[in-house]
Amino acid sequence: MKIQICGYSGSGKSTFARKLGEMYKIKVLHLDSLHFSEGWMERSDIDMSVDVMRFMKQEDWIIDGNYTRIAPKRYEECDQLFYFNFNRIACLINVIRRYRKYRHTTRDDMASGCEEKLDFEFVKWVLLDGRKRKQRLRKKKYQELYQDKIVVFENQKQVDLYFKNLITAKKGGNPNDYSDCI
Repeated sequence: MKIQICGYSGSGKSTFARKLGEMYKIKVLHLDSLHFSEGWMERSDIDMSVDVMRFMKQEDWIIDGNYTRIAPKRYEECDQLFYFNFNRIACLINVIRRYRKYRHTTRDDMASGCEEKLDFEFVKWVLLDGRKRKQRLRKKKYQELYQDKIVVFENQKQVDLYFKNLITAKKGGNPNDYSDCI
């Protein structure tokens, strides 16, 4: 099973990836942990791509993060593509909660030495810069190109119901039937 998770910052992609990884016993790669090195220093696209392509050689994988310029082959190779299309206020609330929880520490899904921070630049990214026309068009493109394997979550209720149905599936139900929450 190969899973790609993308969407807006603060929408819960990393938490979702971690839960799926635990459920399916599959390794998870958080792209933020590759993008940054200690002290929030950005790595090159080439170095990141090499690491992602190496990770993708596994039989099963879960990749969390956007960075569409990095190893775009992962979108084609994944069996399931999840897109988190939460509204900007929900994302900001999640970012604030995450900051309060991890303040003065480094999250598991980040590179070592990248202490959790919340600054004006990131808030601006969550509310404005990360939601430009380009990002909206990307979601539309994914829905067209990968219509047979994409699931778009608009809110946390849909995510919760998806997990509930995965548990039901282990008992013989359909894990992709979460239409009653839309």
